[in-house]
Amino acid sequence: MRRLVLAFLLSLTTVGGASAEVVARGVEDGMLALGPKATPFVAYVRGTGLMVSTRASKGSWRATRVGSVSAGAHVMALTVGPSGPLVLVQSADARKLLLVRRLKAGWQTARIDGGLPAGVSLGWPGVALDRHGQPVVAYTRWSIATQNSELMLAHVTPRGRVSTLRITLRGFPKSWVAPPATPLLVRGQVHVIETFGYSGTVGTIEWKPQNHTWIGLFLSAGRGDWPLGPMLAGVSPGGTVYAAWTESLQEAGDVPVILASHGRSTASEIVSDFVFDRALTTGLVTTSSGPEVAANEWVGADDLGLSGDGQVWAGAIVGHRVRVELDGRIGGFAAAPQGARQLLLSGAGGLSWFRSPRRLSTHVTITATPEADGGVRLGGSVVGASRGRVTLFRERPGTTRQKIGTAALANGSFSFVDRSSEGALLYRAVYTDPASGIPYAALLRQAVS
Repeated sequence: MRRLVLAFLLSLTTVGGASAEVVARGVEDGMLALGPKATPFVAYVRGTGLMVSTRASKGSWRATRVGSVSAGAHVMALTVGPSGPLVLVQSADARKLLLVRRLKAGWQTARIDGGLPAGVSLGWPGVALDRHGQPVVAYTRWSIATQNSELMLAHVTPRGRVSTLRITLRGFPKSWVAPPATPLLVRGQVHVIETFGYSGTVGTIEWKPQNHTWIGLFLSAGRGDWPLGPMLAGVSPGGTVYAAWTESLQEAGDVPVILASHGRSTASEIVSDFVFDRALTTGLVTTSSGPEVAANEWVGADDLGLSGDGQVWAGAIVGHRVRVELDGRIGGFAAAPQGARQLLLSGAGGLSWFRSPRRLSTHVTITATPEADGGVRLGGSVVGASRGRVTLFRERPGTTRQKIGTAALANGSFSFVDRSSEGALLYRAVYTDPASGIPYAALLRQAVS
């Protein structure tokens, strides 16, 4: 299942926008984190090299090879400490986990886990900083034969020594897949959140230390199959804990993204809601105005009655009074001071970075109506822009999309007729913000034939 998720993440659409800052050409997957003064860092793997790229100046990025990794390794988590970035890298077979970080003396690599018994692999890990600014890594060991798991927490000293402790014992919880987990700092104390799926139930637990042991608080539990992708968590400025993840509901045909939260006190109400019906979670930011969740939605060939396993992707962000869609897959999403937002988008050209001075709010819509002469009339709007142009594309899963033209906005609306439509098609409208270069978009989810 992990390979399935990673295959999803590596199937891309093209990112538009002439003002995009290209971070890494030819790279399909990366992560974004912010350092002091909202300086962006991007981590990715190129071949057997672990790369960290930093924005040197406007339009210019400087990439540094910070370590060697095995072929097919993946960046699983990224954060920034007092001395610089910290990157979690997992081997392609999910049996080896490394932490690579920047120290004053240079880059240091620490093995968090590896050398596992046959049939044991690692879940999707997470990294955070403790109250002393030192890294803590949460992850699970999982047996494919028994479905037993162990939740682990690793502390890494400044000299690179790793000490681990088991939060759960005796194989709890059982899970059909290796449970993803992540640590977070709650009022100076390290907590760990993990999610698992077993025997028709998906559960999510927040663990915290108490009286020399760990106690768990269920944030969510319900019918389902298993989690997909990472577990993401954060604490708002007001002390509310948030967690976001994706789980599979095969019986219903959905792959929802769930957002759960609870307040400062243990007795506070726990709330969990679906924020996407079918998407892979890729980002969570917690702000004074509430959480914002980034995820990647898709339309597959089988959804359209077509053969093959291709997908068409659309990045999206939801939050309080926020619902925007983007042209491309979201690799990273971060909140910066004074309400700014930063984005890392993946596309056929590689990884591209964008910055908005305020939270994202531009919303694009699209409709398609077949006409008697065989053409398709496209219409829609761009909420947040009254003038400008939208670019229109015809798309089909598993093939390169076709640009079919542009349409001018009139009072925020546009109209266009596609005279050369053929077969089962999807359409997408893209509006590139002239100030930030961010490609806001709307993908039509149903085929027009």
